[in-house]
Order: sequence, then C-alpha cells, then structure tokens
Amino acid sequence: MSVTRRVPLLALLGAVLALGAYPVGWHVYMFLFVNVLLGWFIVLDAILTPRGKAFAVKWADNQDGHLYFKAENTLSFCVRNRSRHRLWIQALGGMGDAGRFFPTRAQDMTHFLEAGEEGTFSYEVVPAKRGSFAFEQIFLRYRGVLGFCVKHISLPCPVDLKVYPNVRDLSKFRLMMQKSRLLPQGDKVLRQFGNGSEFESLRAYVEGDDYRKINWPATAREGKFIVNQYQIERNQPVYILLDTARPMSYSVGGYKKLDYAINAALILSDIVNQQNDQAGLMAFDARVTANIKPGKGAGHRNALMETLYHIEGNRLTADYEGAFRALCEGQKRRSLVFIFTDFEILEEAEELIAHIAILKKRHMPIVVFMENEKLNKMAEAKAKGRKEKILRDTALEFQAERKKIFRQLNAMRIPNVESPAEHFAVSAVNRYLQIVRSTS
Repeated sequence: MSVTRRVPLLALLGAVLALGAYPVGWHVYMFLFVNVLLGWFIVLDAILTPRGKAFAVKWADNQDGHLYFKAENTLSFCVRNRSRHRLWIQALGGMGDAGRFFPTRAQDMTHFLEAGEEGTFSYEVVPAKRGSFAFEQIFLRYRGVLGFCVKHISLPCPVDLKVYPNVRDLSKFRLMMQKSRLLPQGDKVLRQFGNGSEFESLRAYVEGDDYRKINWPATAREGKFIVNQYQIERNQPVYILLDTARPMSYSVGGYKKLDYAINAALILSDIVNQQNDQAGLMAFDARVTANIKPGKGAGHRNALMETLYHIEGNRLTADYEGAFRALCEGQKRRSLVFIFTDFEILEEAEELIAHIAILKKRHMPIVVFMENEKLNKMAEAKAKGRKEKILRDTALEFQAERKKIFRQLNAMRIPNVESPAEHFAVSAVNRYLQIVRSTS
C-alpha cells in the first residue's frame, strides 16, 4: 500500500499551520494534531477501501492468444468492480516472468468504475521473441474510498499466448508483388533454361552443354548435334531449407538472424502459393528438426505457422549433407530449393559447398546468405591505432574469403544472394519471382 499525492500536500499544509502558530507557542501542538489527524484518515481509508476480492478479472473475448513477432499487438482484459464504491483503477498489465520479452505501451489502462461496473483495459506489446508464453496474473492499483491510500493487488488470470512470425507483412508483400515493386524497375529478366525439367524447344549444341540432353533423332535429321532445351515447370514444388544452427543464432539490430529468416520463409511460402506453386519447409541444425511437404492453401499455411513459431536457434554445427540427402530422399520431383543460411567461419561455408552437389543433381538450389554487417563495418572503419588496424585487416581478409565462396557457387552455376537482414525477405522473393517470370 502507498499514499496518494494529497497526503504530502496536506502534510505540507500542516507544516505551514505549525509555522504560523510558532509566535504563540502552539507550533508543536499544531504539528502533532495535523499529522495524527492525517494518519487517522489514512488508516480509516485503508479499512474502508475494499480488498482484492472485490474485483473480478478475465481476458477480453476478442483475445485469441495469438501475437505476432516484431509487430504491435493489443492485449485486452476486463475488470469488474464488485464493491459498493466508485473506484479509480489503474492496470499495470499482466506480463509476469515473460514481461522482459514484451516492450509495452499503455493504451487504455485507467478507469473510474462505478459499483458493479466492468471496464476493459488494453495495452500494446511488441514481442521481441517467438514462442509460447504463460501470463499468470493481472496487476492492479486502485485509490482508496477517501482518496488517501493506494492499494496494490495481483489477481490470477492465466493465459497462454503464442507469438507467431509476423503474418501482417503478408498483405504488404502481396500488394507489392501486384504492383511489380519487388523487382527493381529497369531490370531485364532473362529466360533461364537448362535448370528445369519441362521441355521448351530444340537448339544447336554448344561446347559445355550436357551430352545427356542431346536429342539423337533431331541430330540425325539435321546432321549436327541438337540438344533439348528445358525450362522450369509451373505448379512446381518450392522448398525452403532453414538453417537454425550456430551462425543464425547471432543478433542483428536487436533480433536474431534466425528470426529474420523465419519471417522471410513465411513470406516466401505465401508468395509461392500466390503463384500457384507449392511451398515446403525443412528446418535443420545437426539433424532435421522439421519437415513439411510442399503444399498450398490456408491449412498448409497454418501448418507452417505452427512449425515456425517455436523454432529456436542453437550453437550446433549444421549438417548440410544430412539435410540435403533427407530432402532428396523425400522429394523426388525436381524442385526449387531456397537455402537460408550464413556462415561465421569459412569451414562452415566450405561444408555447404562440398555437399550442395547432392542437391544440384536433382533440384535447383538457390542460397540466400545474410550479410555480415558487423564485418562490413569493421572493414570500412578507419584504423586509428595498431589494434584497430589489425581488426580492419582481419575483416578485409575475411571479406575477401566470403567473396571467394560466392565465386565458387557462381562457378558451380548455383544462384546465390547476400542480403542485409532487414531485406532478407525481399531478396528471397525477388530471386523467386525472377525465376518464375523468366519462364512465363
């Protein structure tokens, strides 16, 4: 329990009265009289003011328990004043142990409630973490009947809240796609042949073509080598391989790389379905932790959401070979495969390159790396001393090695993208649309 602002003001008034009574020698009596009277009113107010049993709390009917990562969400609950007095009530939220993950902003947290009246309290939260969280209590403070004391109570009101990836971005991306704002204006989209399995046309053989694509009847007719030309088929499976191992557990701008990748996976799968293709998902670290077969529709999207909302990163080493083999064994039809990953040490990237040929034999892999912003800042920083110079030179060396990795992938004819974390979803969707629109 605490006191209201009027208590120190009345105490100050008593001091003024005592000071005024000083010339006649009554200042001590006046001071004691005012403070005893004030203390008596505080005690009386505490006795008359109802206890916590006078309130009933429940979560609002429109509270479905679903929140969205990195988005403003409104939490609402109802408080009923079951006492016989009109009370000023302020809610302090219901965060509990999970509160540290939810920055809050008061929206409608203070009400005067008449006797028997029910009021709705609401506040905004911006979840900084995905997963399931249990809120156990609602915290209230209310002013005494006489206005001298303030009581603090906590009332049990348990609820389980699930924080999902931010689906609110989906409508924005759909609109951007309709307006062709995802592909930069002026970019020339080239038709990509040779990677799909749907026959497109015939053409003359050129050095470097796969001899298995030679069309022997056409070669016999023309008297020169003719090869089949293929394009990527429509209504095809598009798999998203989500690396949840050590490199994706580091933070960028206050959020983990994995969180950016999960949002990008959800957005890309939605755009894939909008293009009448089928979206699948595989999450892996040292083993495959989730595998959703390609599909489309609302039920399929819900399955993706339920899988993605509780995926956590870890400090394990990613088993690329195991994930690639599992995908090839479970997905026989040729597919586009987007690999969302990054690497902090070169050995991890070399492991990816060493085994990506497993995928390339049957599928078309596209690797989407997350840009190492800290590394770039270190490489661009001005060296003021010996220590700073060593850090910059090390960053430049590592930067050169990253570019070498990208060149190796290009030499293997494997598309790859390096994107800042905040543009990760746009980069992945752009690459997909470039491939799709090149065959339309």
